[in-house]
Amino acid sequence: MSAKKTAWHPPFTGLLQERAPRWAKVSGEVQLTTEPLRVDDVIEVWADREHDPADVGTTLRGLWRYVVVVGLLEYKSVVWPFQHGDLYRLLAYGFVWIATHQRREKTSDGGRSERLAPHEVTLMLAVPSVTSVLCDELAELGLALSPSDTGYHEVRGAMIPLLVVNLSVVAERENDDLLRWFAGIPLRTLEGGQWVMQHQGKRGESMGTQATPDLFGYDEFVRQAMSAFTPEQRLAGLAPDLAMKSFTPEQR
Repeated sequence: MSAKKTAWHPPFTGLLQERAPRWAKVSGEVQLTTEPLRVDDVIEVWADREHDPADVGTTLRGLWRYVVVVGLLEYKSVVWPFQHGDLYRLLAYGFVWIATHQRREKTSDGGRSERLAPHEVTLMLAVPSVTSVLCDELAELGLALSPSDTGYHEVRGAMIPLLVVNLSVVAERENDDLLRWFAGIPLRTLEGGQWVMQHQGKRGESMGTQATPDLFGYDEFVRQAMSAFTPEQRLAGLAPDLAMKSFTPEQR
């Protein structure tokens, strides 16, 4: 975890290796992850803006009240659903975030900033639906979902505040067509389909909110987005010869 390695570290590893039981293997400087840890979204409360509890945004309107200082959100899609180990990883993100924000920085008035407390970090897991896999992992960790008819489930027993968001339920309760999309439910409005298509990009585009062909599940993304349009809307502006190229001679 620490970037600083003292002269004591290698000999300490050597001590363990030389004097460990015969049945124990000791390895030093082991990288725990193949890639750097990255959380899907970080939500932070602006320190210099008035916090108006009545302002709940225009999507996931029941979510924002759970953010105290920082929210770490993981989203699981229909093409890459929740898997065993995902909840362990999210909890690890929370502990890593808290550990790396314990340093008290100097402020402009000569004082020092406050350390981040565990209750000031909220972990959030957004899933299309609550599955048996998720329930099994909660049980393994000794955790439990609080009952909720809104789709926002606080998790009981977590050392860091943890919220599970059932997108299917929230989408219907809040009548949010785009949340339906992210929950794997067909879009019901043309505006929803247009929004999704606006977030479709070409390979190599640098915009961080675009779905591009190099990403897993891209074909399914486009296929589901097109389902919001009528056949006439799909073919509008497309030359007949280009449209016919998608059909085999037999189909023509």
